[in-house]
Amino acid sequence: MGKTTRAASAVVAMLALYVTACVDPQEVTEMKSRVDEIQAQQKDVLAKLDTLAKGQKQILAKAPAAAARPSKPAEDPNKVYEIPVGNSYVKGAKDASVTIVEFSDFQ
Repeated sequence: MGKTTRAASAVVAMLALYVTACVDPQEVTEMKSRVDEIQAQQKDVLAKLDTLAKGQKQILAKAPAAAARPSKPAEDPNKVYEIPVGNSYVKGAKDASVTIVEFSDFQ
């Protein structure tokens, strides 16, 4: 440890002793009762969380397995869609290797 760390530790220890010596015993008792109350509330919360976790496990156990659910078919980026253009307006060459079809509603 360096000199600064030792000095800081000593100052903190003396300050802690001073503060504890100046504390009213009734305040300490009140703090202890408040801490006990908080710990009791924490135990209640943990018990409720445990109950929720068990319920969640039961629900998941009853749910159908993920393998049984139908999966979404994979998209094929190389698929060619044949869309008849018919008498629609065409811009560009009619025999182009790529045709972009736009669907719109003019009202």
